[in-house]
Amino acid sequence: MPEVHQALGGLVILLNLVAGLWALLVYRGRREPTKPFQQVLALSHTVIVGQATIGLLLLMSQHHAPASLHYIYGLAPAGAVLFAYSARTEEPRRNILVFAIIALVATAFAARAFMTGIGWG
Repeated sequence: MPEVHQALGGLVILLNLVAGLWALLVYRGRREPTKPFQQVLALSHTVIVGQATIGLLLLMSQHHAPASLHYIYGLAPAGAVLFAYSARTEEPRRNILVFAIIALVATAFAARAFMTGIGWG
């Protein structure tokens, strides 16, 4: 299962980078969000939650990360997604901007979690 966790970590980084940049393009272009955009955004959130769940299962089965910071960076994207949903308003454009920023922040946290998970500090 550690290999799945590591591979999924790479997917979290990639999906959230794509979702965040795409959301910025939608926001800046003042376009309506398309169905594929909405699906990529939802998938980026789902993969974050799945990744955090697998990480917690690994921790419960006595697998430990090389650095303690991995746990903070690993759970931070899930916290960021929860914050994004709690910050939603009736204004769709603002919500797209919030989700864009959160996706890019989640990308940074996930990249850092990946680095600490493989022992790069």
